[in-house]
Amino acid sequence: MLIRLMAAGMVALLSAQPSAASAAPGEHIRVRVYVLDFDPLMDNGVPLSADRGWNDPLALDDEYRSDVDAASAGVVDQRVVRTSIVRAYPTKPGDFTFTNGQYLGCLVDSSPTYCSALIDYSRVLNTPYDARFGTACDALRQKRVDEVWLWGGPWFGYLEYLAVAANTSCAQVSRPFVVMGFNYERTVAEMLHDLGHRSEALIQRGVGFALWDRFDGQRGRYAEDFGCPAQPDAAHPEVDATNAHAGNVHFPPNAYCHYQYDRDYPVLSDADDWASFPNLTGRQTVVNASTWGGTQRGFLIWWMGRFPKNPGSSHGVQNDWWRYVFPAGRSHPPP
Repeated sequence: MLIRLMAAGMVALLSAQPSAASAAPGEHIRVRVYVLDFDPLMDNGVPLSADRGWNDPLALDDEYRSDVDAASAGVVDQRVVRTSIVRAYPTKPGDFTFTNGQYLGCLVDSSPTYCSALIDYSRVLNTPYDARFGTACDALRQKRVDEVWLWGGPWFGYLEYLAVAANTSCAQVSRPFVVMGFNYERTVAEMLHDLGHRSEALIQRGVGFALWDRFDGQRGRYAEDFGCPAQPDAAHPEVDATNAHAGNVHFPPNAYCHYQYDRDYPVLSDADDWASFPNLTGRQTVVNASTWGGTQRGFLIWWMGRFPKNPGSSHGVQNDWWRYVFPAGRSHPPP
């Protein structure tokens, strides 16, 4: 098979291909962020994140913003306007908030219903955790910020992302916005994973499934179970090595099962051709795990780097797909 015969020249071919992420940005989308870091004090007086030896969310914020800047080739500029550290648990429906004992119990046994319950988003967004800054809804309403990031631990009750329609959870906020849910037990790779699912949903809504599937090519595999056999099988069929695309959050273009970010199998992909959207040519390049460094973080930066980012629109579709991902962001000339 041709794709296998090309393996000897793989390194030279990969290094010779132009990177879609190196294209000069046609615009600049500024996104102002309000961060609510829920990090309650434990009974010993130490914040939860430190008591458990988890990560520093402020450092992760910086890594995440840097990675998104790299993936978007400078198109997306996320700026943290305010970070409020809340020494309490977020409220869940029925006015429920964890005690320390209840929370630590969920880390051992998550069967109680309050462990898996989501937060009361409307309550959290409308609570003034920071007396000087006001509520998240206030900041959105006054157009001081464009989206909200929530930090917390496992079982705090966050969705990966929540796209909030205008005039719903925040009265008189007349534009849609997004609330991200991050977990300081995890790493920046999982933050990018959350953004990836947000991107899939919002871009699909904007461009339609027919066009998205030409970019993705692996969407149907989301129906696969989460097993990963040593070799492809009937439930996890092999990819078409001569006609791959960019893939998606769970499935790189050469993956036959979920989260297979380190598979060396080389495939011909048109992922880089999307830098020319809407003037696609069908140009293919060889990709495998070495293309993105064999890690989830590397893949997601590479994958989001394939999103078109050209000015204008074509047939009702934005030529810069980052506009769908950050609908509340403000356009500025490139720096």
